[in-house]
Amino acid sequence: MALVARIFIVLFAFVLACLAAAVVMNFALLLPAWTDLFDQPVDQQILAVTIGLSAALFSFYAVLPAMMIIALAEGFRLRSVLFYMLAGAALALGLAYGWDLRLLRGGDDDLGGRGVEIMAAVGIVAGFVYWVIAGRSAGAWRKPPAAVSVSAPK
Repeated sequence: MALVARIFIVLFAFVLACLAAAVVMNFALLLPAWTDLFDQPVDQQILAVTIGLSAALFSFYAVLPAMMIIALAEGFRLRSVLFYMLAGAALALGLAYGWDLRLLRGGDDDLGGRGVEIMAAVGIVAGFVYWVIAGRSAGAWRKPPAAVSVSAPK
């Protein structure tokens, strides 16, 4: 029963982490045009739709690799915030740039040369949000190993 509850907590934390990542991504992309936004107010519905679509895309692309990382963390009871933040950054960069690491050095990406920083920030925030909700208690659903009592021979 504890495992079923843990699965729901993990899925809920993953969805909220994707939502937080979408918020960071949208505001990072809006930041260069922030002065223009004050001249013309942003329609809140458009912002909500872009955040929702971004969260849906993040969760669609990241679900399998993230669940592998989460299963690893649950199995080894990894509870370090640093682990989740680094894993989130590596996952976001890996999903954005793939195996071609030469793209990480290039300055001409679709995000105005700031793509590596934005994707790393997106992954770090997602990893932190996941850790706050579910990562701090990774592996707690498992029963601790039984204590082995060694008795001296009589």
